[in-house]
Amino acid sequence: MDAASHRTSSVLIVDDDEEIRHVLRLLCETNDMEVVAEASNGIEAVTAALRTQPRFVILDYMMPRLDGEGTAELLRTIVPDAKIVAFSSMLEEQPAWADAFLNKQRVTELMPLLRSFIR
Repeated sequence: MDAASHRTSSVLIVDDDEEIRHVLRLLCETNDMEVVAEASNGIEAVTAALRTQPRFVILDYMMPRLDGEGTAELLRTIVPDAKIVAFSSMLEEQPAWADAFLNKQRVTELMPLLRSFIR
């Protein structure tokens, strides 16, 4: 994958549920998105974002140590151009800290959502 396509399709997955991260990774990779890192909490996400500079962050809201909102605030300074998708079963609408929102029950809509940002 060249540098240009890395910038348009790199994804950081942040969720405290390992099974959810696995499903999201499979979904991304089977749709030609490059998962550059996974994190199980906000602290790990910040470290991973510093290292990988992802184009997209799929970010859970309820996590130990640092929740999605706090994580998003830090990510905005580290990767200001990244699109943050709040991916949560706890939220019912898009929070102010996210560029998009998807309820976990609507996971099949994730790829069309990410692709809408690439165009």
